[in-house]
Amino acid sequence: MSDRRTDKSSIEWTLGFRARAHRNRIPISATLELTARCNLRCQHCYLGSQEAQRARCEQERSTEAVKAALKEWADAGCLYLLITGGDPMMRGDFAEIYRFACELGLLVTVFCDGILVDQDILDLFKEFPPRKVEISIYGATAETYELVTQVPRSHAEAWEGIDLLCRNGIRVGLKTVLLTLNEHELDAMEAQAKERGLPFRYDAAVFPCLTDQSKAPLDLRVSPEQVVAHDSATPERRKQWLDKIEQTAVHPADDRLYNCGAGATGFYADPLGTLSPCLMATNYQTLQGDRSFQEVWTQDLGLIQTKKRSGNASCLSSELRGACVYCPAMNYLETGDEDKESDYIIKTTELRYQAVMKAKRKSGGNHE
Repeated sequence: MSDRRTDKSSIEWTLGFRARAHRNRIPISATLELTARCNLRCQHCYLGSQEAQRARCEQERSTEAVKAALKEWADAGCLYLLITGGDPMMRGDFAEIYRFACELGLLVTVFCDGILVDQDILDLFKEFPPRKVEISIYGATAETYELVTQVPRSHAEAWEGIDLLCRNGIRVGLKTVLLTLNEHELDAMEAQAKERGLPFRYDAAVFPCLTDQSKAPLDLRVSPEQVVAHDSATPERRKQWLDKIEQTAVHPADDRLYNCGAGATGFYADPLGTLSPCLMATNYQTLQGDRSFQEVWTQDLGLIQTKKRSGNASCLSSELRGACVYCPAMNYLETGDEDKESDYIIKTTELRYQAVMKAKRKSGGNHE
């Protein structure tokens, strides 16, 4: 019982802390895309051609420039740092940058594919334990995994890295993107995670390329019907959505277009030094130039939070709100309008709400 009270108290403290940071616009969370280069060639990747990303390798910020930026962010109040890519371990200075961030006192999470995890990376993580290492997997079998990644032996090499971390007590989480190519193995991927005692999550969000706005990745989207079938396939998944629907209903919708932490408590930095409120908000990018980070944060990155919804009918203006994965930045990429959800999102939301509420009625109102 004491553990549950402690957990509840910790959650309440964290929520309160984040709420205070939001009110005071303190940039407590940073996402650093260290490089857009990757050792995989995933068919759904929002970064587009890896050949193009490798061609601009020399434009990436230097080690010292990255470290100077991290120092500025920490001085401004940053506490949580996500280092991502591409695969951030593609950079030869990953270890130096990771160590520097930890020495600044930042709580660091790393997103990677696991393939480049070796003994040197393991020793680094033992010396400076990450908050978490989140690793994307793309199929339960080599055939499916490599159909997505388009790189031979990537399945075996990824699991070598995952298991190396697990055997040595590094905190690992697994995730996948739900695609037409791999949805038939979703349950098997989750089972692989459970066998190792690892948390697992999936996301059906596939969006256009951020670099050239190509909508080709959308062809790999799972249908709304299939997304909802997966979302409601187990009591645990149904409970997660029912909790979200019920918790959202308690709080009235406000008129902010971006009702998230983008530009309020968090920001994103790309490999070339461009800043934006979040990864997806490509139309809010700004170059820091000679200005301090604090100046950019104060003058530029917060503008996104001043935008208001148009008032047009949407998922956010109905009881469906909690079943929606609404994101104005994703709307913009797909429909060209931040305030207009795609037909795909609307239909998925409607079907998800209906499925979850039907399951609730069938169970007599219980979360089973």
